[in-house]
Amino acid sequence: MSEVSVYIHVPFCLKKCSYCDFYSTNALSVLPAYVSSLQREIEGRTSLSGTPGKAPKKTGTIYFGGGTPSLLPLESVEKILETIYARYQVSQNAEITVEVNPGTVDEPYLAGLKSLGVNRLSIGVQSFDAHKIKVLGRIHTIEQSIEAIGVAKSVGFENIGLDLIYGTPGETREEWIKDLKMALKFKVAHLSCYMLTLESGTPLQAQYKKGLFQLPGPDMLTNLFMATAIFLEQHGYEHYEISNFARGKQNRSRHNSNYWQMIPYDGFGPSAHSFDLLSSKDQDAQNRDARNKDAQGRNIMKSSCLSLVRSWNIADVNAYITSFDGSAGGGVREQEVLSLPQQMLERVMLGLRTSDGFDLTEFEQLMGPRFLQKIVPLMARLEAQELGRVTPGTGKRFVLTLSGRARLDNIVEAFADIIL
Repeated sequence: MSEVSVYIHVPFCLKKCSYCDFYSTNALSVLPAYVSSLQREIEGRTSLSGTPGKAPKKTGTIYFGGGTPSLLPLESVEKILETIYARYQVSQNAEITVEVNPGTVDEPYLAGLKSLGVNRLSIGVQSFDAHKIKVLGRIHTIEQSIEAIGVAKSVGFENIGLDLIYGTPGETREEWIKDLKMALKFKVAHLSCYMLTLESGTPLQAQYKKGLFQLPGPDMLTNLFMATAIFLEQHGYEHYEISNFARGKQNRSRHNSNYWQMIPYDGFGPSAHSFDLLSSKDQDAQNRDARNKDAQGRNIMKSSCLSLVRSWNIADVNAYITSFDGSAGGGVREQEVLSLPQQMLERVMLGLRTSDGFDLTEFEQLMGPRFLQKIVPLMARLEAQELGRVTPGTGKRFVLTLSGRARLDNIVEAFADIIL
């Protein structure tokens, strides 16, 4: 039986960061009701997803994201994990991650997470520069970040990741490298380095529209991206995904790697997304539709391609809670069935984000040899420009060079023009 990943969205924050557009709320009074509803959702969806006597799904990764998951009391974390373990076959070596904000944890809390089986922490440091922390609207101090990392190590966490942000207003290459040097002092297993983007509706975007600051230009951002990759690889970190670096393959985020490999995942909680195969009934219906379209001369992939569906819960914690009246289901879910070209573009886009690239053999099996030939000229141009290459030997894959990854968006658009 194939595995799925399990994601828990914890939509609570003490204060919204100025750059964040993820759904969150500071209404901590509804946290107990949220946990109860979350348990109902897990129980309801897992009971509906199988037939009587069928074994539960297997999972090798559980991820608490947010929001600020470290606002969950330990008792709530325990309840949620107990529900997951009751409804899934959780592997003995499962990766169980909790995102934590340095301003919300102490030694008893982190020790408690460890005792509950959590074995990986993602600490939202974002920067070791006080000015950047203020610009980003974080609630913690540099001292709290340093203390949180130290405490996490002292209570036995070995798999620790730090989140960092670059490309903030006025930031220079030297200032960013200084941030990275500080992060290296802690010798953590994983670093996530995200380029700041102005998301619609955020306070930071509003300030930008008022002309209160300027962001680094495209050339500067490319410089920062390249400098990040070169600097961290020189210090023992593998650049395995566009924004992620690990001390060896064993320290890659298994949960996030499943996303990039398009492995199904079950998301629970307000605004949580899921990604799964269609039921056989729905898949038969889509295949009939595909044959009809083919008869009309549409350019589609082979109907033998897996049918995939993306679904998501309502982004409102109160409506989410209300939707659970004791019956199975709830969450006020919506869904989108990916067309066959959409599926293939996602495989290409997600693959190009990683150092493993995308599988050309798989592409040909799903799309057919004629369609593969359509993208060969583009790959050849990228290879001639030293932006990508085909790996040698069997199991050929197309991967981007560092220069190619710096131009990822433009390259994906070029593939989209051919595939869609």
